[in-house]
Amino acid sequence: MPQRHVRFSSTSTVHSLPPLVRSSSSSSASSSGPPTPPPISYRDLPAPSKRRPSSQANDLIALAVPPLLTYDISLSPSTLSTRSATPLSSARLLEPAVFPPLPLISLVTPHLPWTLAVPTTNGKYVTVSDVLSALYCALRVGATPGEFAALRTEELISRVGAAYVRRCERLRGQSRSGYAREQAEGVKRVDFLLGYTTFCGIVPTADPGVWQLKTA
Repeated sequence: MPQRHVRFSSTSTVHSLPPLVRSSSSSSASSSGPPTPPPISYRDLPAPSKRRPSSQANDLIALAVPPLLTYDISLSPSTLSTRSATPLSSARLLEPAVFPPLPLISLVTPHLPWTLAVPTTNGKYVTVSDVLSALYCALRVGATPGEFAALRTEELISRVGAAYVRRCERLRGQSRSGYAREQAEGVKRVDFLLGYTTFCGIVPTADPGVWQLKTA
């Protein structure tokens, strides 16, 4: 088997959309949904609400099997499509991401050691577009050697490294320059998802401002 090599960028890439921030611990629980990666216990997550939630996600990004949107979060939101017979309009992407609308929400997943803060860009409420754009840009941030080392187990380090290699290899047949650029930029936070980058939706937790991201 060929040896895999992971790389870290020598320069810091600054993104204009919200960065990932470290989270504090709270009580943990799991919720039903599509297949997800094996659990990575970086921290506990807010428990999904056991009662009928007062908060609901826009149907475009609500958890569904199959999801309404077809989107690989390792790629630009411009690549997404919808399973609906009705074409996806820009107006729909500017609808509130959650109801009731909020000026800030946070996304969490047991498969990443960070919480993603998604503020509004229209000054009123977080939109569907805000969620998708924030996810993409935040996950494009390069992982630091310290974050990579924090995986602790050799198995996880190997799996994240393999996800990085697969992500780069996917570009080899599309663009030689794109492939070289991805290789040079090194491991990104999206690689911590271990290749499970199909967006399946978000689900409410007991905290109305915190939503769990589901991928498969």
